[in-house]
Amino acid sequence: MAIAHAQDTAQATTGKTRPELRKADRKKASGAPASASGPLRHGTPAPAKARPTPARREELEVHGNATPVFSGGALGNKRPLDTPFSIRTVTSAEIQERQVKSLSRLLSQDASVVTNGDTYSFNAYSVTVRGVPLDDYNGYKINGSPFYMTTVELPLESFENVQLLKGASGYMYGFNAPGGIINYQTKKPTEQRTFSVDAGYSSAAIASEHIDTGGRLFNKVFGYRLNLTHEKGETYNGSHVERYSGSLGVDARIAKNLLWTADAIYQDRKIRGLVQDFFIDPTTYPSNSLPAAISGNKDLNSYPGSMFTSHVLFLTTGLKWDISRNWKFHVDYSHSQDWRSYQSEWMSLNNRQGDYDSYLSTDPRSWSDYNQAQGILEGSFHTGFVKHDVSLGATWQGLTKYLPTSSEYVNIGSQNMFAPIIPRPWSINNESSVYRNYRSDQVGLFLSDTVTFTPQWSLLAGVRYTNFQQNSYSAADVRTAAYKVNPVTPTVALLYHPVHNMTVYASYVQALENGGTVGDTYKNARQTLAPIRSDQVEVGAKITRRTWDLTGALYRITRGAQYANAENYYVSNGTQVYQGFELNGHVDLPLGFVVTDSLGIESSKYKKTDPSIQGNTAEAIPTFQNMFTLTNNIQAVPGLSASAEVHYTGRMWGDAMNVYHIPGYTLLNLRASYRTHIGKHRVTFRAELDNVANTHYWGVLASDYFYVGAPRTVYLNARFDL
Repeated sequence: MAIAHAQDTAQATTGKTRPELRKADRKKASGAPASASGPLRHGTPAPAKARPTPARREELEVHGNATPVFSGGALGNKRPLDTPFSIRTVTSAEIQERQVKSLSRLLSQDASVVTNGDTYSFNAYSVTVRGVPLDDYNGYKINGSPFYMTTVELPLESFENVQLLKGASGYMYGFNAPGGIINYQTKKPTEQRTFSVDAGYSSAAIASEHIDTGGRLFNKVFGYRLNLTHEKGETYNGSHVERYSGSLGVDARIAKNLLWTADAIYQDRKIRGLVQDFFIDPTTYPSNSLPAAISGNKDLNSYPGSMFTSHVLFLTTGLKWDISRNWKFHVDYSHSQDWRSYQSEWMSLNNRQGDYDSYLSTDPRSWSDYNQAQGILEGSFHTGFVKHDVSLGATWQGLTKYLPTSSEYVNIGSQNMFAPIIPRPWSINNESSVYRNYRSDQVGLFLSDTVTFTPQWSLLAGVRYTNFQQNSYSAADVRTAAYKVNPVTPTVALLYHPVHNMTVYASYVQALENGGTVGDTYKNARQTLAPIRSDQVEVGAKITRRTWDLTGALYRITRGAQYANAENYYVSNGTQVYQGFELNGHVDLPLGFVVTDSLGIESSKYKKTDPSIQGNTAEAIPTFQNMFTLTNNIQAVPGLSASAEVHYTGRMWGDAMNVYHIPGYTLLNLRASYRTHIGKHRVTFRAELDNVANTHYWGVLASDYFYVGAPRTVYLNARFDL
């Protein structure tokens, strides 16, 4: 994937990771207030006003969503066990427990995921799944609606859960890279009035505050959920962050079977002293390995005016209509914008001794505008003994990108990563008008049918027709490239349930993805590449039991290749083949111990492509990853739990030409939490220490690009519930 121009499970705080709650847990939560499980089905009478006991509310916070549901776009809403795909869901309870502020940390416990930046870096938002970078244009959703996710972070405090669908998803969401889809689901109005406030602290000196409140008004007709967040302070590498965010979710029960919903999110985020990533030219780099990694605490910034500012706005509204017991229809519209400006350094590494040239890159102002309208009808019926669960609908989405007419990319002087950094003042013009650089429109029509023959056997078949148009423009508003395609992308899967709460499946998915915009360090900078086709075959199994669960999948993805060639052009040519195996599970042990593990094995090769990389191993993909967690609910001290995590990432090639390796590394994280009551109010104290050994390591952004890994970091938080 070209670098952008600007750059399944509900997990309780006990550490259990599982595709869905155990049967006993679901029974406990069946009468739960929506503060934990989301709003009641809008055709259901509101519950009594009796306030749940403190113990009850504590249990619900631990479990997050009481009934985990996978939101599969055009596929509709299904239990994870009823889907022929590999899924991971991170709930708001886990986000709170781990004190997560960025996507890079959010998904770090899944072995199929490689994060492409640390929390306060330029690319903290970016992840690679199954060896494929997620598509900035279409790989990120909010409530199923697209969001152009380039160089920005979304406020995780505002979301009830974040779902990762691994692999290709052409039928479900249209154009998208075969790595997967990340869908952020906003917090919904609560049935009972709720109010919580928490304050946090992290290394080196970052303070954060967060308020979360919700309830219903006017005889339960109108619901609201408000989240406000502030974060400010100095980061571990000398940068300074300041962030304000707010979100509001509302709904209105217009009728017994008709619900209106709306959500709004805004975030302002500023970082001063920002440094980007290191990069190399493999044709001139005189070694087959990188320099020894330095501490993530080091302030590498040499330009005094370095900064990165982003603003995010997301608005959506919709109607949900329960037509009958078996049929429902929902329609929604979303609008999002994100603005950014930056002055930052990219560092061109020259040798293993750590010498590099610092390049100042500027973006005076750029922004994007994304809109979608969609309607989906879901229902079920029988033909004889065969049951059909169908979903059909239509969608339109349009994306426009604007770039500055002028920007700078200049060498401001040499440095050495092991020596003190020399300040490099530089005079630049950071004012510029903008021009329309890119416009895409896609109209999609889709239909799927899950045919259930017996309680054990079912077949899922879906097809999407897409009319896709993509245009690129010069600063003079002259169209420089155009692309039109009308693909029909199918999905087919066979599911077998040999016993209760077990699924074995085989699936085939086809997809197309945007080619992306080439980064400034290549000779064809800002060129928009043509869309890429991919095909995926996956075989997997999921099983859930009272004290353990296990999910596993084998997959093979064939995808159009993108890489930097010997002339330093970033091109699309040939194919890449990704093959892998992933295994995730948990088991409850005696004395309050819980073990979870996530394991991933993957390989990828270039096929039918440039002779210089033909047969090479694909870059930025570790052959082996494993994330092991041991948690203990300490029985001697009620309310106290502690966890230890070991993350191992194997070495990988750093470039498509297979010139140099990125070394593997192992990280140890420790975490503890204590829940108690002060009067009638619940109070929770949390502490986490990441990278306990202060291991120095290199992280990978993309081919020839890498970053300094985060150092030992402390996270502290205290939460008070009214």
